Amino acid sequence: MMALQHQQHKLQPQNQSPAWLSVPAMRYQDGYVWFVLLASLDIILTWYILLKGGMEVNPVAKVVIDRWDIAGAIAFKFSLVLFVVVACEIVGRHQDKLGKRLILCAMFISAFPVLWSLTLLFMRGFLIYLQPQP
Repeated sequence: MMALQHQQHKLQPQNQSPAWLSVPAMRYQDGYVWFVLLASLDIILTWYILLKGGMEVNPVAKVVIDRWDIAGAIAFKFSLVLFVVVACEIVGRHQDKLGKRLILCAMFISAFPVLWSLTLLFMRGFLIYLQPQP
């Protein structure tokens, strides 16, 4: 009888993982890395411009920054990032090409504020440190 129980135990899978650990891999991981990088650069450059006396031109972001400062801006930006990533995953599981286009579109849209901020900083000379003349 003991041998029979041992035999049945071998037939059952040994390492079953819970269902929540067996989620499929993310579909557009490389795109998400670039998207998060651009979102991070946007926050960093926006904050730098604000510290130098600039102003936020996005009215929604301005309200968030005025009310909750940098912590609110970070939470706001990355809640939008999370929304886009989840949307890409949902759309991409049904229509792969549309999901790819969605993350590419999100990356290009996120690149515009970064490029604009860098342009403003270069135009105003904020990125260039000049030694004071004696």
